[in-house]
Amino acid sequence: MSGLSLAHELELKGYPSVTVMEQADRVGGKCCSIEYKGRTYEMGALIGLPSYKLTMEYMERFDLLEKGPLLDRGFFHPQGSRISQIPLEQMPDFAREFKRLPSLMRRYESVREPGFRQVPPELCKPFSTWCDENELTVLRQVFMHYFCAFGFGNIDDVPTVYVMKLLNYDNLMSFIEITHMISWPSGVTELPRRMADRVSDLRLTCEVQRIYQENTGGVRVETNQGPLYFDKVIYTAPLQGFAQKVELIRDEEELFKSIIDEKFRVYAYRVENMPKLSGYIPDNMGIASRGNMMAWYYRWADLAQTDLITVYVAENDHMSDAEIRENIESTLASLGGENIRLYMMKRWNHFPHVDTAALESGFYERLENLQGKNGIYFAGEIMNFPTLENCIRYAKALVNRYF
Repeated sequence: MSGLSLAHELELKGYPSVTVMEQADRVGGKCCSIEYKGRTYEMGALIGLPSYKLTMEYMERFDLLEKGPLLDRGFFHPQGSRISQIPLEQMPDFAREFKRLPSLMRRYESVREPGFRQVPPELCKPFSTWCDENELTVLRQVFMHYFCAFGFGNIDDVPTVYVMKLLNYDNLMSFIEITHMISWPSGVTELPRRMADRVSDLRLTCEVQRIYQENTGGVRVETNQGPLYFDKVIYTAPLQGFAQKVELIRDEEELFKSIIDEKFRVYAYRVENMPKLSGYIPDNMGIASRGNMMAWYYRWADLAQTDLITVYVAENDHMSDAEIRENIESTLASLGGENIRLYMMKRWNHFPHVDTAALESGFYERLENLQGKNGIYFAGEIMNFPTLENCIRYAKALVNRYF
């Protein structure tokens, strides 16, 4: 999405020739819609929020404002019983914390800006620590539900600034209200597909092998399709692989080595008699529960009967594929599912980020200082956060700043 957004913004600025090199045989990356029995289902990104203003602008620009299926949801115990998101006895504390939240979040309005320059020290700490310091015991659980379920790691480890990139106050309210969420009837992949149709030079199955700046100042890119020559290059692929493609000094190599990601799986299961809504399983969102089903998406529940659901699981390095599947299928059965059959699975290297120590040592300041060196710029998930809105926002800001 970042590469296509950059191409679109550059062409809006009048650049006549923009090439997008995509290693895969399709555009979209983690925007990955499939078709099953004439309807679309999501194996990657699945929703947008009404607070995603730039995404909404793109949707209007590319004629994608048709409303998709409604999203209803519930919260469940791993053994199948339905539970409240907030237990009744915690509601008074929830109300007190929620009343303080707007003023607390206003301290960090700068987080809404593209990028991570000058992160306040308190936002470098793990989110659970920040919640403890601000006495957000109950709200911590609410943030956890919407952050952890879709592959963004654990709030006991992840620095607070990342949680706030996903769940600023407006976005959190959109998750809580749920009814106005964006779900594309033709699949989230339709947006990048339509954007790709307008790219002046799109090259699929084009693998970048090396990038050099030539003496003339131009940039040579070696690919499996032969050498290509450009005035500038913007690199949006995962930065963990960047060091193998360019000449770096030792400090720069160490910078890129500090990037980590989450191993995340999305399963599509054919299953009958499931509750006709999407569900969260909070007890399966902790570090000790990796390899268990954290949530599922029942798409089209308001419009048609379907036997396909998508299931979300944080990978466990100590569990085999068969063990993870056994956990999922046991939970589906506990929820009432019958005739359970695996349809497909996608594994993602998800949510590139750095830990507290790297943030505190100035990772993003050092990375931003590399922008433009040897004719190469950076955009993509790690530069702002892996949502449609944040990728578009950073791409637009990069073009406005440097081009």
